[in-house]
Amino acid sequence: MERGRPPLRLIEGTGRASLVEALEFAALGAGLTLVVALLGRLPSWFRNLGTFQALFALAFAFFALALLRIRRYERLPHVGLAVLAVAVAARLVLLPATPSLSGDLYRYVWEGRVLLHGGNPYRQSPDDPRLAPLRDPEIYPNINHKDLATLYPPLAEAGFALVARVSPTVAAFKAWVVLHDLALVFVLLAWASRLGTSPVRVIAYAWNPLVLVEYAGSGHNDPVALLWLVVALVLARERPVASALALVAGALVKLAPLAALPFLMRRWPWRARVTAVILLALGLGGFLAETRGPNSGLHAFWGAWRNNELAFHYIERAVGSFAPARSVALVLLAAVMAWAFVKIPSEAEAARWAVRGSLLLSPVLHPWYLGWVLAFEPLGSSGPWLLLSLTAVLNYGVLATPAEGRDFHLPLAWRWVEYGAPLALALWLALRARRDAGKRAAAP
Repeated sequence: MERGRPPLRLIEGTGRASLVEALEFAALGAGLTLVVALLGRLPSWFRNLGTFQALFALAFAFFALALLRIRRYERLPHVGLAVLAVAVAARLVLLPATPSLSGDLYRYVWEGRVLLHGGNPYRQSPDDPRLAPLRDPEIYPNINHKDLATLYPPLAEAGFALVARVSPTVAAFKAWVVLHDLALVFVLLAWASRLGTSPVRVIAYAWNPLVLVEYAGSGHNDPVALLWLVVALVLARERPVASALALVAGALVKLAPLAALPFLMRRWPWRARVTAVILLALGLGGFLAETRGPNSGLHAFWGAWRNNELAFHYIERAVGSFAPARSVALVLLAAVMAWAFVKIPSEAEAARWAVRGSLLLSPVLHPWYLGWVLAFEPLGSSGPWLLLSLTAVLNYGVLATPAEGRDFHLPLAWRWVEYGAPLALALWLALRARRDAGKRAAAP
């Protein structure tokens, strides 16, 4: 037996190669966290947009390297804990950042305060004179669309009221979002374990810089609904009634989980279907009744809003105006969902296609909406969609703060850069797959 120093091991059964891979993985996670911490120290992302986008690209480089070398890390011991540790650290260092790319978080705080003081955000817009006593120098000036009442469903409003009762501050509302976002990371790790895949694949969501800046940084409320959508998908087969309740909870926070409803209904037994239909009818019926009126935010969003669209732009040019273009987009989305319903047996994969289709065909695609696609990436990463999570930050401006402020809309040529780079990658990957399939077919 050879004498000398024993090989350095992380745990029994792993050797030098595992140590190198573990150190490499740790370095990438530390690099990502460090760059995100620098982002968190910027006084204003919007006023320092060029610096923000440069640091964002650097953070994405660490993230992309981890994804490109992900197979090296799949067998590392306790890799799920490492994924979670970096996810927690990267979010915590962004909590001090002041939201400046969007005013949504300020509206959450405002509406929570309105509810606490007996007001009705569905009928009273922020500029309502009756709400003048609630106006302050920090929250009110940063609210977007002050002339419109809320468009958020009832459970979202209940969450705003709950947080406002504890602390009606930006910090408290960001903490609320981050807690749900981290709970979602934990659920994704559990889902990966259940599917028999390595938990390291959860970095596609948990470490994604767009997810970090939009949720922990800007405080968008999407994880509060997205968490329940993923829970509904995870529980669909073993606990269908609980799955139905989770889907209802998500849809009453934000309407996006309804994209998964047809595929879950296919899986659920009758008792879960009835539960979901009754609760959704009650909750959404009341919501639609409350959002009537000339200052309805929901009606404004549905009837006229557009931002960062590409496919919808050409649909509208083809049919001539917004309303018929919206109808055509809905028909195309229905076709995508019908195809997924027939061809894809997995409710999670089918829902993934529905969410992708809804985003690409929508007249509005804010960068934070991409979290709804990225949450499915641990099931199997898509290079083009991950690349779009990098190019989407062009929506805020191109390397410099736009003169239009937050009313800026990315010109069509730049939207082709934003969407064109992922599209080019998708075409290249498809051609490579076709070529490789041809080689395999020709091999003896």
